Amino acid sequence: MGTGRTGKRLQIDLGLQRAWTEEIPEQDCDSGVGGRALNATFLLGQSPSSLSPSSPESPIALAVGPLAGTPAPCSGWTSISAVSPLADPPGYLHVSMPGHWGSQLKFAGFDQCIVKGRGEHPLYVWIDGNKVRFEDARGLWGKDTAETTVSIQEEKEDRDVEVLCIGPAGEKGVAFANVVNRFSWSGDHVGLGYSFGAKNLKAIAVRGHQPVPIARPDVFLDRCLALTKRIDRDGIGTRLKEEGTFFFLGNEGIGLGVRNFHRVTSPDQEESWKGLYLREYLYGREGCFSCPIHCGRVTHTGRDYFGGIHLEGAWSLGPRIGVDDWPSTIRLYRRCQALGLDPCATGSLLSWMMDGFEERIVSGRDLGNVECHWGDAEAALRVIDQVVTGKEGAEIFRLGSLRAAAALGKGVDRVAHARGMDLPVRDPRCSMEHAVSLALFPAEWDYLRSVSSRDLSPSNGREATEIEAAAPAFEELKILADITSCCPLVVARFPLISASDIAELTCAATGSDTDASALMREVRKTLQMEMSLSEKTSGGKGAAEALANRFFEESSPGCPPLSKDLFERELSRQANRKEGSSR
Repeated sequence: MGTGRTGKRLQIDLGLQRAWTEEIPEQDCDSGVGGRALNATFLLGQSPSSLSPSSPESPIALAVGPLAGTPAPCSGWTSISAVSPLADPPGYLHVSMPGHWGSQLKFAGFDQCIVKGRGEHPLYVWIDGNKVRFEDARGLWGKDTAETTVSIQEEKEDRDVEVLCIGPAGEKGVAFANVVNRFSWSGDHVGLGYSFGAKNLKAIAVRGHQPVPIARPDVFLDRCLALTKRIDRDGIGTRLKEEGTFFFLGNEGIGLGVRNFHRVTSPDQEESWKGLYLREYLYGREGCFSCPIHCGRVTHTGRDYFGGIHLEGAWSLGPRIGVDDWPSTIRLYRRCQALGLDPCATGSLLSWMMDGFEERIVSGRDLGNVECHWGDAEAALRVIDQVVTGKEGAEIFRLGSLRAAAALGKGVDRVAHARGMDLPVRDPRCSMEHAVSLALFPAEWDYLRSVSSRDLSPSNGREATEIEAAAPAFEELKILADITSCCPLVVARFPLISASDIAELTCAATGSDTDASALMREVRKTLQMEMSLSEKTSGGKGAAEALANRFFEESSPGCPPLSKDLFERELSRQANRKEGSSR
């Protein structure tokens, strides 16, 4: 396995403070895949049933694919899998993380890293090439994500060290805490910060020393250059460079939720909100490893600059909670970044709290002695700090929206969720495709499926069979991106990089004879393994019960309730489709 892949897995036991390297079985990479597929294969064979997210034996799996660390355009993504504290009940979930951390893992000589155990005291793991050390992190405990990153880089006297860390939220056991790389690239949505904190793991810092060998370098570089030129010339690629993920706004049929999904936006409202940011607050762009697009936004506040603003988090801390001014949204976003909080889940919690308070379902006393009116950014900041510090009885809100509502016994029916996970910003009533995909794929939390570049809802004149085909097709392309470390935005949401392109790059990198059909077989195999993992670790809920009832019972202006009959019919069709394809 000398090209494209290292064939090595790094196993880390925090309790024993021991690390060792093992060979990844050849059959696990026989089609040139890695990343998400490696995680699913390992966890399916190793994890016992019904692991608690806080159990020392609950593994965290981080992996990259054959294109990570190479010049392949848009190949800077890392697949992370774990038992999530947010799913209902807790179970296996996967998230794709952009940035630069995964490429350094490859440069260090590893395709995968498995973390188990719990440190006796706070520590961080230092991977310096093939050497692994366990460093005392008691002096870092309590520091925010930026302070932690800078402290480790200064200690190692190297600004190129890639640090994946948690902030105070993960240390305090907030279920929706995240992990952060390079100040702003984050692994959100599945509670990874909680998992790190439960293991007394402050960070994993990595520095690699060896380039990734390529089997056919001339062919590989030619394909990389051709793809980069194609992306540069493409109109969608140009707009993604200019607008980042805000590009999605203003398109017909998007329908983002406002004030806890009591109403949805119009294209004009979306365009106005986006335009204000691009004119007044956008300073520059940032990109993942080997990315020609740089869809990340660098924001200026009038005093300084910071990266990381993306559509999903910004909307969640803006219109979703009734905040209409960008300075307040930016303050909330920066606070979440520093504390290591998923901005999307934080916005979801705040929107539920504000909704309940305005409707007198919950009182200010229930909410930590905070009066949570729509759009009150100061109240939102106070809630965020109390959730992390645990003051004013706010520990209950560390559980996330659904569990907090259940513990209070109030407002459970107002929580916008799918399988206990906070919803992405798009209202599922605006797109049957979106609603079906939320129910069908329990192992995935993908905000990109929320802002699909096309709307296939029946109200837009599309046939139901198109919905049936679209949801799994998008998910399969998303997995294809994840198993090779490519960006899902340009593979699954926009046709900038095709399955054939990825197959050609993979062949040239690894020397295999993989083609697009072989890769798609690995995709479907990965999907089946993840479904088995979801059943194994949690028992799971049936797809038909996955989505909160309010979306079938309530309408909002311009958005009627979902048809339960059509929803269940689409789920049944997909079940029959999967059964037929597995024979």
